[in-house]
Amino acid sequence: VTSITSTLLFLSSHRLRALSSGGSVTSPPPSPAMPKYKLAEYRYGREEMLALYIKDNKVPEDMQDKEFAAILQDEPMQPLALVPLTEEEGRKRWSR
Repeated sequence: VTSITSTLLFLSSHRLRALSSGGSVTSPPPSPAMPKYKLAEYRYGREEMLALYIKDNKVPEDMQDKEFAAILQDEPMQPLALVPLTEEEGRKRWSR
């Protein structure tokens, strides 16, 4: 019997004796719980966000001034989830 095994047997028998004699074996203090993060009040999944997309939607009139001209496009981009994969992207995706 190795020293580790004999130590484990001693500790186990010590705990059993303490329990049978009415004593209590103290357990380690509880570890602090994981912090609970407050979830966003409004959460939307992929399907809900894609359902909001309107293909023929145009830029609102009040955003067509010079202030936003640098970042606006004539046609809104389609969500990437709706853009079909190229042949190469498809091969890479399914080769994993």
